[in-house]
Amino acid sequence: MTLMNMIRSTLILMAGAVGLVLLQADTAAAQSRVEFTVSGNSTIRGWTCTVTGSAQVTTGSATPAPGLANGVQAATLTVPVADFVCPQDEMREHLLEAMKPGEFPEIRFELQSYEASGQNVTATGALTIHATTQTVSFPISLTPAGAGVRIAGEVPLDMTTYGVEPPEVMLGLMVVRPRIRIEFSGVVLP
Repeated sequence: MTLMNMIRSTLILMAGAVGLVLLQADTAAAQSRVEFTVSGNSTIRGWTCTVTGSAQVTTGSATPAPGLANGVQAATLTVPVADFVCPQDEMREHLLEAMKPGEFPEIRFELQSYEASGQNVTATGALTIHATTQTVSFPISLTPAGAGVRIAGEVPLDMTTYGVEPPEVMLGLMVVRPRIRIEFSGVVLP
């Protein structure tokens, strides 16, 4: 279950990564790597897994964003489910069992709109996990970082909203809680 929550969190983080890609104002359609950390708890202990996703952004909009004077026309974040890395092999196995990468190979976020206020941006879009799509909104912090822009954020998520059943092991003695947290941070260069 915790792994499932991590995946959901990853999708939300992808949305944040879309914000990072949006910072690439001089590129018509740029792709960037985004690092995600997904964490949660079980009835026994906390857990954390990581994954690298990609973000593709097309600039051009009436609404500028910090570091993106021309705004963003479209943004898509994609997380490959099979690429999750966990500190323990058994944890990764349970995550992949819950996420079913053979059937649902990726988590996807597609930006629908955003609102910018100073260094902060609120992104809204369609998050798809396990073929279930929900509209989500989350804050993204954008700050100058050398020649680029640093994007950072944190999003809570309930994996059961997307049809992911939290793992249960040891005959139900250890149950992953459905609530997870996704954190993301990275620098996007224009």
